[in-house]
Amino acid sequence: MTRTQQGAAGAVLALGLVAAFYVWARSGTTSTASAAGTAPPGPAGPVGTEPDVPRIDLGRLESPKARSGAGRRDLFDFGVAPTPPPTPPPAIVATPVGPPLPPPAPTPTPLPPLTVRYVGAIEDKRGLKVAVFLTDKEEVLTGQAGQLVGNRFRIVRIGLESVDIQEVGSEQTRRIPLGGK
Repeated sequence: MTRTQQGAAGAVLALGLVAAFYVWARSGTTSTASAAGTAPPGPAGPVGTEPDVPRIDLGRLESPKARSGAGRRDLFDFGVAPTPPPTPPPAIVATPVGPPLPPPAPTPTPLPPLTVRYVGAIEDKRGLKVAVFLTDKEEVLTGQAGQLVGNRFRIVRIGLESVDIQEVGSEQTRRIPLGGK
């Protein structure tokens, strides 16, 4: 037998099993009398067992029906919405009046934009660092920590990737990153 013939035989066998299971499940358990085609009068099955058809409790029809809120609303009945109860006016709470608050501390004036870029730093064998700046007019400015550069700012600290400067006449320091303004 070839591989395709084996697959076809397996498929036929599987279909046969499915059909047999379907017939078995649909037939259920039947008595020999109903299998012969003649059903005895009266309830089906042996005496003392429940019939296949459930009993209907007809006594419930006579009893009063329970009230439920389900299904009482008509979706298509339009009308005026019920008025909500009036809300009570809010209670007035007296706020204590104290001495006036002191004026806020003045904020420091923002620094004007710098027109220099930090290009980098050079360090010699003695560990002396020199910062190199480039102005917007393409002028090169150099200076060490503590020196006044371009009569405009003082170098506070020279780091690896940034320099801290302080503008003349101001106590605020500003950090300029490498290559930034």
